[in-house]
Amino acid sequence: MKKFRYIIPLLLTILASCGKSSEPEVKPANPAIRVEITSVDAFGATLSFQCIQTSKVQYGYGKTEGDASRLANSVQTEGTGSVKVQVALNDLEPNTHYFLCARGIGPNAEEGAVTKVEFTTSVGPDNLYSWERGRSGVPSFADITICTRGQHNYNPPLWTAERFAPHVSYKDGTTEHWLFDAFLCIEGFDGARGLTMSIVANGRSSAIKESWEELMDYWFKSDGMLSALDEAVGNAARRIGAPKHPRYVVLTLPDPIMLQVFSDKSSSTTYWGSLDGEVMNFSTVEHQWRVYRWFMDQCRERFNKLAPKNLELAGFYVLSEELPLAQSFYTGLGLTGDTSETWNAAYKRWEQLIPQASSYLNSCREGLWWIPYFYAPGYRVWKQMGFNMAWMQPNHYWDTSNQHPMSRSVTAMRQYGLGIELEFEYSMVYDQMKNGRRGPDGAGNMIFTEDDIPALRGRLREYLNAYKEYGFYGERSIAMYSGTDAFTQLAQSPDSRDQEMYLEICRYIGESPLKK
Repeated sequence: MKKFRYIIPLLLTILASCGKSSEPEVKPANPAIRVEITSVDAFGATLSFQCIQTSKVQYGYGKTEGDASRLANSVQTEGTGSVKVQVALNDLEPNTHYFLCARGIGPNAEEGAVTKVEFTTSVGPDNLYSWERGRSGVPSFADITICTRGQHNYNPPLWTAERFAPHVSYKDGTTEHWLFDAFLCIEGFDGARGLTMSIVANGRSSAIKESWEELMDYWFKSDGMLSALDEAVGNAARRIGAPKHPRYVVLTLPDPIMLQVFSDKSSSTTYWGSLDGEVMNFSTVEHQWRVYRWFMDQCRERFNKLAPKNLELAGFYVLSEELPLAQSFYTGLGLTGDTSETWNAAYKRWEQLIPQASSYLNSCREGLWWIPYFYAPGYRVWKQMGFNMAWMQPNHYWDTSNQHPMSRSVTAMRQYGLGIELEFEYSMVYDQMKNGRRGPDGAGNMIFTEDDIPALRGRLREYLNAYKEYGFYGERSIAMYSGTDAFTQLAQSPDSRDQEMYLEICRYIGESPLKK
């Protein structure tokens, strides 16, 4: 009977083994990745790794496949399931072909298969400056205030730290807050020579090289506009601490106008001046582009030399508020441009210049922005032109005949993804309109008086209310035009009604969820 003691345990062991073998053994899935190159510029690229059962991605890149296959870099992931990881490469060279190799490593050190991709960086500038290299792409901002030089009347003549201060920060009760994220420095006229920098100023002679250089001098000299802004931001930072995000500067690109007098199609195309010893002939788009790029590079270099402590150069702004384009551009998009959208396009060539400028600036990790007037030519295709953002001018503030209802502006914003430009000027400031002063309507007729201020403020509130009502507030950025100096005039006015209006606008800008 003793032998049964050994038989029974043996049977139990066999039965247990049979039970286990009836279920297939589950092995962990091999780590797997999929690589996507999501963006490429002249000096960098952004990679997206879609990972499964991967705790780490090993990757390498270089000008040869051998360099890439060393997999000298790694990034951690969550280790299980499906996750996406992004990696920025910021040390690449312009117009260079690169190889990239990557593989996933599983939770238990399992090695996945190596994935290989190739890409080529874009043509770009000779170098990037420190603030550009520190970015992963083009900066964005919640709001931008337009700071006009006002050279046509020199009133006031200069931007000072005191004049900038109400745009930089505001006090609500006893608490001071940061205000605008970005500052657009704009000018379209060479007052000293009587020349226009804008193609739409028919009848005036076009600005020359000295005009463009003098504008840069105004911005970048040691006591110039940008130094004043840098001082104003620094003053605020000492009171309330540094802002969460840099204060950005956007500079205006003068138009490289084909003709010396645009309305005279027989006028000179060689009026502008010389670059590198060669007279620029604006009958060729190549020379127009050379001047455009020269100006952008000069501004970037001068900004670097100025070395402001509290500002970053974000990019540039296209001066013309309308952009007629060749019919072929619309046709290529499956659209039809009407007569107003293509008028004189052959003399403007925006469809060739602006995409080229956008591509170049984006390779510098700088942006390109635009503010068309109400339903201006080109507004429908601002994205396809390469702008990083565009805001529409409703032009409703000056509208006495209801030709520019807010409902139409909202329709364009909704359909084409535009932001809004808030608009007002000194005609809304009690302290400026006292003693019988008059303000202009949209056609320049001096019809507004102090009695019109409540109605004008009501129109501005239509802008504010519409942006909220249609869900754009907190989702799309805002630009603000306040004439030559109206925002500062509101802030510094001794009239309490003006101060209340200033605070109302500040709260609207400062409390936008987009700033969070």
